[in-house]
Amino acid sequence: MRGFTLIELMVVLLIIGVLATSVTLSMAPDTHRQLQEEAFRFARVLEQAVDADQDGDTLALSWGATGYTFQRQQAVSRWQEVSSGFFGARRWPEGIRAAQLPGGMAHPPWLLWQDNQSPQLGLSLSSATRRFEVFLSPLGRVSVRERLP
Repeated sequence: MRGFTLIELMVVLLIIGVLATSVTLSMAPDTHRQLQEEAFRFARVLEQAVDADQDGDTLALSWGATGYTFQRQQAVSRWQEVSSGFFGARRWPEGIRAAQLPGGMAHPPWLLWQDNQSPQLGLSLSSATRRFEVFLSPLGRVSVRERLP
């Protein structure tokens, strides 16, 4: 008789089960890694925006619960949202919340470089289990720290 034995079929089903499990687990989002990557990405973009502002490209930052945007000064008192490119608007990934840390400036948008310094800004990005704080110093440098909730 020709065909497969029961042992051979069970081995094939076991292999398929292991592969299906590994694919399923790799597709589940890792919120901690995603939060960390988003905090460091925001820090890099913010620091580049401050550098661009120091070089004469007047930028301002606005952020909210859903994401952040940069505005560019087109003429005196005329601002336009940067819609694409490196400084384009970005939404926070699902499950990430943003809040301003105490001691920062009151209302957005924040000019990123004024009177030869940056505003002191602190922003908290958090998920259900982790929190990262992004700080902008008056010298225009950005730091990221992890805090336990």
